[in-house]
Amino acid sequence: MKALGRSYSLIVAEKNKVAKAIANVLMGRYKTLRLLGIPVYVGKGLVVTGVSGHVLNLDFMGYEEWRRDTLEELFNAKVGYKVRKGGWKYVKLIGQLARNARALYLALDNDVEGEHIGWEVLGIARRSNPRIRAYRMRFSSLDPREIRHAFEHPTDLNMNWVEKSATRQEVDLRSGVIFTRLLTLSLRRRLKIPRGRIISYGPCQSPTLRLIVEPYLRWRAGEKYKYELTLMLEHPLYGSFKFTKSYGSLEEAEEAKERCLKAKVAEVVKVRTWREERKPPYPLDAYELASRAARFLKLPSRRTMAVAEDLYRGGFISYPRTETQVYRGVNLKGVLRRLMEHYDSRIREAAKRLLEGPLRPREGKSDDRAHPPIYPVRAARKGELSREHLRVYDLVVRHFIATLLPPARIRRKRADIVIGGLKLEATGLKVEELGYLRIYHFEMPKEGDVPLSEGDKLYLREAKVRKVKIKPRYLSEGELIKLMRAKGIGTDSTMHEHIQTNVDRGYAMRVKGKLVPTPLGVTLIDSILKVVPDLVDVNLRSNMEKEFSLVGEGKLRKEDVVGKIMKVYQEAYYKLSDNLNWVIEEVASAFKAGKVRADTGGKRD
Repeated sequence: MKALGRSYSLIVAEKNKVAKAIANVLMGRYKTLRLLGIPVYVGKGLVVTGVSGHVLNLDFMGYEEWRRDTLEELFNAKVGYKVRKGGWKYVKLIGQLARNARALYLALDNDVEGEHIGWEVLGIARRSNPRIRAYRMRFSSLDPREIRHAFEHPTDLNMNWVEKSATRQEVDLRSGVIFTRLLTLSLRRRLKIPRGRIISYGPCQSPTLRLIVEPYLRWRAGEKYKYELTLMLEHPLYGSFKFTKSYGSLEEAEEAKERCLKAKVAEVVKVRTWREERKPPYPLDAYELASRAARFLKLPSRRTMAVAEDLYRGGFISYPRTETQVYRGVNLKGVLRRLMEHYDSRIREAAKRLLEGPLRPREGKSDDRAHPPIYPVRAARKGELSREHLRVYDLVVRHFIATLLPPARIRRKRADIVIGGLKLEATGLKVEELGYLRIYHFEMPKEGDVPLSEGDKLYLREAKVRKVKIKPRYLSEGELIKLMRAKGIGTDSTMHEHIQTNVDRGYAMRVKGKLVPTPLGVTLIDSILKVVPDLVDVNLRSNMEKEFSLVGEGKLRKEDVVGKIMKVYQEAYYKLSDNLNWVIEEVASAFKAGKVRADTGGKRD
């Protein structure tokens, strides 16, 4: 440790890449040491290093053994922080580096979880150096100007945020462990299954699974077939037009077909044309990034957020785990000037045009007060990013520019057609002014003309009825993320993890862009809904998050909120216990049918 000197300021970041970026900005030239296998950057009276997320995990003090007779005790059992797996080297390093440090700068992510990690680091440091002065660096990108400002104008650790994170962790720990052990231990009594396999419950994971399963349950309760009447009409000048109408019964469809065959000729009774604006998107937050990448790029949300984290740590985009849709504190013209160095001439041209006039961004209402929306920090050079990283970066760049451009203007046309009393519609549209669509091609609508005029006649060439199987309308990942946001399930940094957990556990599968529940996932949700629906209530987490937020504002105490929520879970525990044999029989049947798998998983959501 002699290479560090006798007195210095210690800066701890959340990841090594961020630590290295801070070292580049604040030191320029520095020595790189490897202590306990961890990079440490030294120079100009500074020592900079990074951890790897949380150093400590909340856990029960005891109760490592899974036993049915101790489950109820876990509602009130003592919990405490333990060094996470792989975390001891960070504990030792921080302790060693803090010993001779005069000040500690906590450069963790500027959000609730980052605040808690900062608290963990500070606690470890003060065990070695009780008098060390602590400062909080807050930044939303690795832009050198922002890093310098954060270092020169530090704040204090926000203990209300720390308590908010701790409250959420305790609720998730207790509820996840209790119900996962209850379901798994009960299933093991009924079936011989490998000990590594579990039936997991999580306060976010399980309501998310309910959203995935609900399309199937609606389909199961409804009709399985419909009858489609297809008509082929021909215009003397404009050719063929195809129309399809759906009916609940064969009789209705056949009756409509007969009326059309008898009439033989259709008439255009009304034509309407109107114009509308298609507004640009709101600034990009984590939910929209994950949702739009799933929709436009066909990327799973978990992968999207991992790539976005890489882009942030590489200095290409701002911090991606944000819920803000307001460009508070963002120098928009500065971002555009940097985009003038983009390798794509279309991006450069769009930035140049915007710089020539006043900027009027379209902004939303959501603001987490911690970070701005996601925006490009610097222009990528050609060949600098992998194909996958480039696609996400390109979405961020185009989305940012789109929010600064005017709306698109679209002309729509609809022709109302009648044959044999049956009303049909022919619709089309044309983009008259591209506006933001000039750069944001992802939302370009399919154009098509309707050349028909009022009074035109179309002649029936074909009419046929066919029986069509109705399939469940499963959710795409983008649709699921929007629903999760609306219901308050998960946070900007965890929603993708809850989706992936359900896939990893064998409760759902990704099939052609849709999230399809497995028989195990359906059985689990269906049986719980019948005996204790509160346990998978999609509004349950939203109500919890409101309480967590009040803790984060210093208006409620952690102990009171945890106690209140655990009373709700305790009532659910008793209801489930009363009907547990039936629930386990249902789940066991799914296992015995050989149609499902249950992967090894952890005990938390």
